[in-house]
Amino acid sequence: MLHFSKISAQGKDFNLIASGALAFKIHNKILKEETFQHGSKIQRNMLLGSAPARAVNANRRNVFYVILSDLDKMNIEALCSMITQERAKGSYAVCQVIPAYYNEPSFKALKTLRQNFDEVIELSKFNLGNSKALISAEQQQCLITDYSLSMARIMFHVCVKDFAGYNAQPVGQLAYAS
Repeated sequence: MLHFSKISAQGKDFNLIASGALAFKIHNKILKEETFQHGSKIQRNMLLGSAPARAVNANRRNVFYVILSDLDKMNIEALCSMITQERAKGSYAVCQVIPAYYNEPSFKALKTLRQNFDEVIELSKFNLGNSKALISAEQQQCLITDYSLSMARIMFHVCVKDFAGYNAQPVGQLAYAS
């Protein structure tokens, strides 16, 4: 089952799609985050199967952040078809995969995702400092959730903010206060 949410702010849409138990938990945490609730309108849909509803605006570019945690249990063809159509319109799509198992269906699904998304980020076991893998699954889920929230915030701000009026100082020229 796909969970599809559209967060609209300042006339722009940020689309969040999740599939899998861990992805759904992350999806809910993202939607409860203050960043996404302030001045935004959120529409949520639960989609049975893997056929996404046409909940996106047909006439404009959209940003998609997709989180998949049960890759081996879902059919991603309908999702990839929708993303391919959106990318043809100039939309941007990032897929974050949290692999539960490494098997043949997962490898095939990853290959399909890489062919259809702008970016595919595969999160596997995290290492800290001296390269010791985290042992606790809860610790890994905590890191994955924090990473996902940060990524969603960045993508949302880039999607919603208009940087055209931003006046940055050229490199090497600093403005000093007198």
